[in-house]
Amino acid sequence: MTTLTFDRVALSSPVTDTVSGHLQSAGFENPPDAWRILGQIDGRLAPLALPGNPFPALVEAAGVSLQPDRALISLHTLFTRCGDEHIPALLDLLAVPSDSRDALLTILSCSPYLSNVLVQDVGFLLDTFAGDSWRVLQSAEELDAELAEMLQGVSSPDEAMKPLRTFKKRAYLRIAVCDLMKQTGTPAILERLTDVADHCLQAAHDVCGMKLQERHGRPMLEGSKPSGFAVIGMGKLGGRDLNFSSDIDLLYVYDATDGRTEKDGTSTYEYYPKLARAITDLISRLTPDGQVFRVDLRLRPEGRAGDIANSIEGYRWHYEIQGQAWQRQALLKARCSAGSKEVGGLFLDTIQPFVFYPALDQPLILEDINHMRERIAKALIERGSGDYHVKLGKGGIREIEFIAQGFQLVYGGFQDWPWERGTRNMLASLAEKGYLSDEEASDLDDAYLFLRDLENRIQMTSGHQTHEIPKERGAQAVLAGMMGLSGTTLEAREAAPDRMLEAYGKHTARVHQIYDRVFHSAM
Repeated sequence: MTTLTFDRVALSSPVTDTVSGHLQSAGFENPPDAWRILGQIDGRLAPLALPGNPFPALVEAAGVSLQPDRALISLHTLFTRCGDEHIPALLDLLAVPSDSRDALLTILSCSPYLSNVLVQDVGFLLDTFAGDSWRVLQSAEELDAELAEMLQGVSSPDEAMKPLRTFKKRAYLRIAVCDLMKQTGTPAILERLTDVADHCLQAAHDVCGMKLQERHGRPMLEGSKPSGFAVIGMGKLGGRDLNFSSDIDLLYVYDATDGRTEKDGTSTYEYYPKLARAITDLISRLTPDGQVFRVDLRLRPEGRAGDIANSIEGYRWHYEIQGQAWQRQALLKARCSAGSKEVGGLFLDTIQPFVFYPALDQPLILEDINHMRERIAKALIERGSGDYHVKLGKGGIREIEFIAQGFQLVYGGFQDWPWERGTRNMLASLAEKGYLSDEEASDLDDAYLFLRDLENRIQMTSGHQTHEIPKERGAQAVLAGMMGLSGTTLEAREAAPDRMLEAYGKHTARVHQIYDRVFHSAM
């Protein structure tokens, strides 16, 4: 391909059969469109009168990516939108084959959502890919320091809207690159995604709390003791294994209802719902810069009809008097994500006896969980999603989670097990205790990592909370490439979707076999 001259006279003319053949052999499915896009890129670059001919390198870079046509479209968008001052550095980055160029083109070819992050912030793109910083997964401490710097001088939720969204996009882009380029393992990826959410929630708590205190004063309890509020992460946030496009499930809790603010005497019963609504708005409001996270508050007592924030005593009363089995199951993941660690710890201590009590109804617990699984399966069949749903399908992520949670709910109370929120750690613990064989625990762990890897790549592609393997062959090929299953030869790339679906089928069949053994045995 690099033998073609791509002179600007040729680029302004219709594609020839010779050039079309070269483009097709380089991996482009639609050579006329690719040629037209190259001409448009030339129209953007020609007025700059830059030295050299960049087009052989651009075609080569796009051609070796996971999806050459998509990569070229992304490059066109990038050149069209970026300022003249960035174009020489961008061309330098694309001119020579390198791991950094491959990493950039991987994003541009497979994820319109993440590509848009780079298009909107070319300075960040160059900072990330011009060197090797993309190889290293930032630590939680580094993320915290970066967000603190971005929020310096911010004094209101409105001022925090843009920096919080920028921080999340940049952090997720770097994590995605490390993931796709196999610079770190899936467990670390899931933990770091969770760290980003925790830092954003803590920042929202601090900014919104500061603004409310300016108006009402600091909330205090009797005896001049400061009152406190915590954000409890549930679901994958609580388990520290967040997805790339997860909702975040939250509960808001405060210490007591009888406190008052110092300035105007507002009760904590009135004050903390205001704080909860402010945090939710800052995190979830859809702005021109997007959202930080979608927030789901339906796990609170009474669901949507309930108070947005409750005191520790309010939660205790609800779970003791009105609590249901599904709430016990959900609370297994509860973790203090932001706010007062003291209040969060008191909340967890208070609800622990409800979650882990010496149960006399073990068969009913398992029956409830299995009925929930059956309802999920029926709903998937009705909408035609069962075969390819990574999360909820037969043998999917949810069955692995239900296995771990079922054992915890049945045995955790009267055997006084430690509170384990992570699915993989629980599987290892179950093998140690003899409830799963070593082979079963290992197979479930392998399946969990494969399915979470697959789920994350599905979500990277679209930026939406979707869990289904696409049914189109071309989209499956891209997904298989993102999973590292495409190989280097044409034959290997063409067979990649079959290899991916075969691996998916083996993992899910084994998971469902173990699920059946667990839920239909004497336990």
